[in-house]
Amino acid sequence: MLRDFLLSALVAINGYFLVTVLLNIAYFRRATKAARITSGPLVSVIVPARNEEAAIARCVKSLLAQEYADYEVIVVDDQSTDGTAQIVSELAAHDARLRLVSGAPLPDGWLGKPHALSQGAAVARGEILILTDADTSHGPKSVSWAVTNLQDHHADMLSGYLDQEYGSLGETVIVPTMYAAMLLVPFYLLLRSKSPQLAFAIGQYVAIRRDALEGVGGYDAIKGSLVDDMSMAKLVKASGYREVFLDANEAASCRLYSGYRDAFAGIMRSVYSALGGHPLPVAIVSALVLGVIVAPSAVVLASYATLQLPVGLLAIAVALFAAQWALVVYDRDVPFLAFVFYPLVFLNLALILNASMLTTGFGRGVDWKGRLVRKPRDPGVADEIAVADAACRPGEDC
Repeated sequence: MLRDFLLSALVAINGYFLVTVLLNIAYFRRATKAARITSGPLVSVIVPARNEEAAIARCVKSLLAQEYADYEVIVVDDQSTDGTAQIVSELAAHDARLRLVSGAPLPDGWLGKPHALSQGAAVARGEILILTDADTSHGPKSVSWAVTNLQDHHADMLSGYLDQEYGSLGETVIVPTMYAAMLLVPFYLLLRSKSPQLAFAIGQYVAIRRDALEGVGGYDAIKGSLVDDMSMAKLVKASGYREVFLDANEAASCRLYSGYRDAFAGIMRSVYSALGGHPLPVAIVSALVLGVIVAPSAVVLASYATLQLPVGLLAIAVALFAAQWALVVYDRDVPFLAFVFYPLVFLNLALILNASMLTTGFGRGVDWKGRLVRKPRDPGVADEIAVADAACRPGEDC
């Protein structure tokens, strides 16, 4: 009796996943508008950069090749110890639209990225600000796409899923975990709901109107947030502004990480805070991932290995999940291996969640670009601790 109930619940949960994915895909295709506005309000593109010499040139050159008429590009060098500033300076010498801002030392209570964005916003002249990461590469219509969709949706802030680039098998089993949100989050309700709990953003690409940013208190309001993108999205909605999340494939692409270890550490540094910085959500999500996705697929695979074809509710549940994940893989242009090895993808998600809790929540933190990142021990402590320029690197004793 209990077994039948649990299996029925498993089918129902996977049915919800499938319906949510279908509605989200339909929403992305209907709501995302093609870039068409090529002139209008001045746009300031702000790129926070810390030790990004390998990627910054590609990013900046793509931003300087926009079809939109009225924009500027501001790169904030966040105390880099490599050649980031020199590369940008050389590019700025040949294009007056590009400006390099030398970032100030990190004050108490601030994270590095919000502080860099705050400094960029302080010198920006645009009515609209596009905040984008240094590891992105923008299509020629990126700025136009942001302006078009802000206007068409009467939105004050927008973000979206960029086209992700994959350079290794390790990235293929880690990076697609970002699309787990498509199973759970009803993106199609974001514009209709005024609840700040139903807000979503990814810091790779965020566009926000200046009056909205100033209206919520700027980056001072979230200076200690380890997930500045989500914090800003929730704050924008809580303050009565409109926020939208779309398919931003047309705007830009991004290679988030280089290899398995880099991807694991990169997601680990912030995912615990993204879940609220409490163990209970981690336990719930881990149980959901392991009990609904990983374990059933393992049982079915084991049945095939012993030449026993699985039937009944368990097989239906696994088939439902495989179908919805196949849709996500196809829609987000994820490598096919992420579908073939989807139990491994979600097993890694559970591992990252728990590792993030143990390291950033209860441990010493994660070293990221020369700064130690951890969840604050109490509300009065910053999420990120800046160490000296000779900051410890992974494996060194701080």
